[in-house]
Amino acid sequence: MKEKIFLKIDFYSNLKRLRSRSLIPAYTWLIVIFVVSSIPHLRVSFNRILSMDKIAHFSEYFIFGLMFKHGLYKNDESRMRNIIMVMVVTALFATLDEIHQLIVPGRTASAYDFIADFLGGGVFSQIYEIGVRNKKWL
Repeated sequence: MKEKIFLKIDFYSNLKRLRSRSLIPAYTWLIVIFVVSSIPHLRVSFNRILSMDKIAHFSEYFIFGLMFKHGLYKNDESRMRNIIMVMVVTALFATLDEIHQLIVPGRTASAYDFIADFLGGGVFSQIYEIGVRNKKWL
């Protein structure tokens, strides 16, 4: 029987899932990201598109995406809902991180940084997880 996939927007149940203890590692990692992005005048490279800075953004949000998704899977078995939740939360925190960097001395917000964050947390962690769950990539 083919499973029907649809999105149910239920604010209360989604909020309840976000308060789960299994998400503590992901939230702790977000605190680490916030602390590192609060360091003033932190410059890694001047290349705007592909640099150590973008690799760092990609990596830190990739780790967040995996931690967050792992916490969600402990609470709910709906894969599609979890994938969408990870992508939405990653986009939200990546946006907040870039806005936060506007007020840190010597730091700037960058659309390229947001893209690296979103790709790391929202997209590639999903591709990796799907591959691992299907046992095609090991």
